[in-house]
Amino acid sequence: MSKEFKNINLDSEILKAVESLGFKELTEIQEKVGPLALAGENILGSSSTGSGKTLAFLMPIMERTRWEEAKASTLILAPSRELALQIKNEYDTLGRYKKLSCVAVFGKQPFQEQVKEMKNRHQAISGTPGRVLDHIKRGTIYTDAIQYLVIDEVDELLDRGFTDEVMDIVRHLKHVRQTMMFSATITENVRDLAMKITPDFKIVEAAKDDELNIEEVHYQLDVKDKWKALLSTIYGRKPKSMIIFVNTKDECDRIQQKLGDANIDALKIHGGMMQEDRLKAMERFKNKEIPYLVATDVASRGIDISDLDISLSYDFPVEKESYVHRKGRTGRNFKEGLAIYFITEYDARKVSEVEGYIGHSLGALKTIDYGPFKNEKDAFREFQKNLRRNRPSKVITHSDITKLYINAGKKKKIRPIDIVGTLNAIEGIEPEDIGIIKVMDMVSYIDIMNGKGELALKGLSERKIKGKSVRVEKAKK
Repeated sequence: MSKEFKNINLDSEILKAVESLGFKELTEIQEKVGPLALAGENILGSSSTGSGKTLAFLMPIMERTRWEEAKASTLILAPSRELALQIKNEYDTLGRYKKLSCVAVFGKQPFQEQVKEMKNRHQAISGTPGRVLDHIKRGTIYTDAIQYLVIDEVDELLDRGFTDEVMDIVRHLKHVRQTMMFSATITENVRDLAMKITPDFKIVEAAKDDELNIEEVHYQLDVKDKWKALLSTIYGRKPKSMIIFVNTKDECDRIQQKLGDANIDALKIHGGMMQEDRLKAMERFKNKEIPYLVATDVASRGIDISDLDISLSYDFPVEKESYVHRKGRTGRNFKEGLAIYFITEYDARKVSEVEGYIGHSLGALKTIDYGPFKNEKDAFREFQKNLRRNRPSKVITHSDITKLYINAGKKKKIRPIDIVGTLNAIEGIEPEDIGIIKVMDMVSYIDIMNGKGELALKGLSERKIKGKSVRVEKAKK
């Protein structure tokens, strides 16, 4: 990692956004992908989770993207709703100073809500293949404008049976100038699919798992002792942040309930929950409001959680790929991590499959120390009280940007140009101080840049927009 972000040839607006996120040095995948992507090469990339892959493909695309584009020029396909939303959030964060934004489209969310969202100016679409294809066939995604195609987690898309949808989408895209595909591993199946999508690509491989600082611990135990082993781990190690992986949604519900009964703060996330509830739980966990999360493999990849102390597999994974992906939740951005796996008398076949997949033995299995289950409970209670007292304040990125809320939108015939006109009339507000404007049916949101939020709030509160009196305040989100 020899290069710093500030020394590479990127727009100052993107570098400013990267700096506000606290990134200073390029990871290996970013250093290798960047020049090829900027040169317009098609890429099939492979790197471990947590190695900065999303930034690797977003930065070069956003470098060549302009706010003036009326239709999305970038389409990003992801295997899960969570990953599609994560990519959208990273795009929006990186694009704030360039006024670039992304719309996420995925199933189990009203179709028309997404159509309304896409009526606001946006430069990228991130989505799951099924919903993206639905939009394309209904004409709500303008395929002629798509110049950049990114296919993330290709191996997972294959595992989930999305091949036909992906190829159908590709056939609808007639003007793509560049395709970038990424996979945790480049298997023969991944390579075959990449060849069908674009036969002319360069392979980029970086940051293998053994280069990441993740310790693996495998405990042999009886299935009847798993709960006691979990409490021994929590009481003894006292992690500040941990995901507990289980294999079924019923087990997810049960373990989270048992943790609650034991007065241990924990959230849950599984595929049987409402999408809104899943997203809320993930947001609370990422913000470190609650330290522990019980999850099925719906959360084992595509979720970027910084500083996760432990990834614990309460149930040994059914799918061999999940062994690697669960481990990859910890040790992100090259920090130290710990992956713990409980292995019972019923897991021999699954262990054998994993060993064949990763190409080596798991080694000697350890015996867990159950002492903390009896002796460390009170000490953990004090630790948890301290965690509750010292929950970190929400990290505010782009502290020089203020989001304002207006209680009027399209139903009152308000357009972005009307808001811009009113802002330009405020003394001290320059065009470069006005960021992304989103006008919805009943409300509107504006990003005010360069620390001018209070000035814009006061000025708008004293003026009418398009002859209408409106209420203006700082947005709650």
